[in-house]
Amino acid sequence: MNMSNTVADVTGLFIGGTWRPSSGTDRFTVTSPATGEVLWNLAEAVDTDVDDAFAAAQAAFERHQGVSPYQRADWCERIADQLEARREPLARAISLEQGKPLAEALGEAGSAVEGFRLAAQEARALRGETIPTHDTRKRVFTHRRPCGVYAVITPWNFPLNIPVEYLGPAIASGNTVVWKPAPTTAGTAVLLARCIEAAEVPMGIVNLLTGRRPELGRTMVTHRLAIGVGFTGSSAVGAEIARIAYDKRKILELGGNGPVIVLREADIALAAQQSAAAAYANSGQSCAAAGRILCESSVYDDFVAALAVEAARVVVGPPLAAATTMGPCHTRAVYDQTQAHIDESLAGGATLAFGDGSIPGAATDLFRPPAVLAGVPRHARVNIEETFGPLAAVIRVDGDADVLATAAMSRFGLSSAIFSENYPRAIRLAERLNNGQVVLNDTSNYWELHMPFGGWPGSDSGSGRLGVREALLGMTEVQSISVHLREVQ
Repeated sequence: MNMSNTVADVTGLFIGGTWRPSSGTDRFTVTSPATGEVLWNLAEAVDTDVDDAFAAAQAAFERHQGVSPYQRADWCERIADQLEARREPLARAISLEQGKPLAEALGEAGSAVEGFRLAAQEARALRGETIPTHDTRKRVFTHRRPCGVYAVITPWNFPLNIPVEYLGPAIASGNTVVWKPAPTTAGTAVLLARCIEAAEVPMGIVNLLTGRRPELGRTMVTHRLAIGVGFTGSSAVGAEIARIAYDKRKILELGGNGPVIVLREADIALAAQQSAAAAYANSGQSCAAAGRILCESSVYDDFVAALAVEAARVVVGPPLAAATTMGPCHTRAVYDQTQAHIDESLAGGATLAFGDGSIPGAATDLFRPPAVLAGVPRHARVNIEETFGPLAAVIRVDGDADVLATAAMSRFGLSSAIFSENYPRAIRLAERLNNGQVVLNDTSNYWELHMPFGGWPGSDSGSGRLGVREALLGMTEVQSISVHLREVQ
């Protein structure tokens, strides 16, 4: 799994348990945002490949409907074993391909191991219930059944962990998958598929399609054999999937924009430390990042000063270097969006408390310093839109009503955080925020794989829930079976 040997090894797509070439002739390359070198040369899937992948997945679903949950749990455990054995080369590949520091990539690889082990536990724990009835001659019980083939499309920011959030529950619950990763991190997907292959999971349960054409995803989510869709990505694409895949079951985990809220009772040092961690981990490329921070006036100046100190501690550099704590932006679009939000805020009267300048000696032009914006007007784009880059924008607020009104200016409703030592006030405020998750006195990025995670209803942050058990429940359906106890003469 050495990256220097991988380019020549990638020959095709993983369909029905076999690596095969695309039915088309096009290929595409994956380039490291940190070094500029070409890492992978991959097959470009076409519609014929989509049909073949869904046919293989449907056949596998029908072939394995009678498999014991304990057998499915064993498949998940074996995948976890393969991931664990390859953790370090997987992390190195993620660092080179995605751009995150090696320490973060090692954490992601370890989390992927845990994700499959948790899926195995939930497979063994999935239960129905006995339902009481008026008719004493009836016995009614329920059980949960898998739904069928899922089309899964995953992003580039966590190229190993986010796929596991769908694949683990799908395998554990008895569904099958046709999976398309983001093209810019498709090499990591190939490595995960190789782990699944090495774990001897039956052919066709997981099928991998690589490609950069947007039409590939559209063909997948509207395919006649797709019973459900799992998608993590932008709100705009998620809204389009919800429209065109109206007849499918869906788990859509979309964008976020906080807010992080610093109240006057906060521990300022803690708030600055954890806000910086949330703003700059993975170069801010997380849907739960601290892109906008609402801070009460009485502690505003102290907080901004402390946050600038934390930003100055960030070491930007090559992701494989031991001292690096932040790598490059993954794409030019992320870099440009971050800069656009900074420029628009500065034009509106904000000041740059930290983050001016460039990174000397950077191998590519995707490296940038972490930024802290102060005096940001609440009508600025950074308060409305998701930045998805290494930027923390601090907006002045006063009182709960102002906090809630400013928070509501963005249509996102994913993850937020509140810093305050006044827990009654903080909890009451949390209960009024329309976010799927609210974290008190810790990073807004806090999450564990078994916890429910997803957007608030009516927001632009999606529908359904990730979190191993929640995803597994979302990928199964309750069936009631009624038995009439007829006396035999």
